[in-house]
Amino acid sequence: MIDFFKYRKLSYMASSFLIVMTILFIFFKGLNLGIDFKGGFNVEVRSDLSNQELTNIFSRIDTSREVIVKKEISSNVYSVRIESGIGDKLFLDSLKESVSTLTNIEILMSEYIEPTFSSDLIQNAIYALLSSIFVIALYIWIRFDWQFAFAGILALLHDVFISIGFMSIFNVEFNLTMIAAILLIAGYSINDTIVLFDRLRTLSSEEEVKINLPSMINKSIILNLRRTILTSFTTILALICLVILAPVNLTEMPIVFIFGVLIGTYSSIFLGLPIIHALNYESVLKSRDS
Repeated sequence: MIDFFKYRKLSYMASSFLIVMTILFIFFKGLNLGIDFKGGFNVEVRSDLSNQELTNIFSRIDTSREVIVKKEISSNVYSVRIESGIGDKLFLDSLKESVSTLTNIEILMSEYIEPTFSSDLIQNAIYALLSSIFVIALYIWIRFDWQFAFAGILALLHDVFISIGFMSIFNVEFNLTMIAAILLIAGYSINDTIVLFDRLRTLSSEEEVKINLPSMINKSIILNLRRTILTSFTTILALICLVILAPVNLTEMPIVFIFGVLIGTYSSIFLGLPIIHALNYESVLKSRDS
């Protein structure tokens, strides 16, 4: 039988390393903000040209604007992101006029997001994330002891923060879809953690059981290990299908979510319950037992 609890110090070191790396990457490299947060144009086109050829065509329209072209898997559909700049409305007209003269490019969809609207989106995204974390913490605090709430929120913040670091490291475009992915990761992570919390509470509340928190933690993990692995595996299988079949502007979300599922599974097993032990929950159980 694997003793998961004895690896807690190693998991603390690994998580600390990941958090430090995330801080460094975000500080020095930053996030690749999408047009949702920077403002700009999103144009979806159908073409048999290469990625580089399309980049050159759209860049020539206005050389001062950054152009990012992404191709949909197994398709001739491309998503073209163009940053905001001076004279956006005139630029959109000149873009459509320039592309209309080309027979090998067909515009399927175009949208423009103003930079002023983007600042409101950033605020709303932050409020959504903080409010969801607050509600989750309140729920755990009501259902369990405060040690569980504190450990659950630490594990949740750990998963969310490292997932954001993953986006920074691999230059994933950070947009509203990524905010949705982060909220999904938070929900998935805390769900798996609460299941383990409930198992630990059940074991610790059984009568005529000697209070030994490390043993109870390890037993809780082992009893739920099969469920945790199968749930994560089936979720990742579904996400892999999304990566392959989703439209070009949605392929990055399931990739980030796959990483979130992996990091969430890790934190549930190696961080959530050990943190409860570090908060001296064993003394609470012994005082109740006496």
